[in-house]
Amino acid sequence: MKKIIKIGTMIVCAILILLSLENNAYATTAGNMKDKADEWINQGSQNPPITTDEVWGKLLPIGQILISIGSVVLVGCFMYLGVKYMLTDPSGKADIKQKLIGLVIATVVIYGGIGIFTILVNLMNNLLG
Repeated sequence: MKKIIKIGTMIVCAILILLSLENNAYATTAGNMKDKADEWINQGSQNPPITTDEVWGKLLPIGQILISIGSVVLVGCFMYLGVKYMLTDPSGKADIKQKLIGLVIATVVIYGGIGIFTILVNLMNNLLG
């Protein structure tokens, strides 16, 4: 179980590192900084702000990937604990049942959170849109 937690932590860290690799640095000489600032401010009035469709277009694939990874990890944990439960002696079954209860609670929290988020998004879209 500790290996699964370590592997899951490494996967999450790798995803966060990959997401943080894109850094843009905008530098200019001190002489024309005011001109660049004015240009940047005026450019903001010409470009519309980011729309919710653009935000969903960027965030939805990331969320789907994270849900897929979480589902695979949950299925793997259930399979591991199920096989372990079948093969262990009666005295060890109580310990495995406690772990399974914790895993069921984690599953409810993960998919319950997704359900609550989906309900809130649909409610806000109906109220505001």
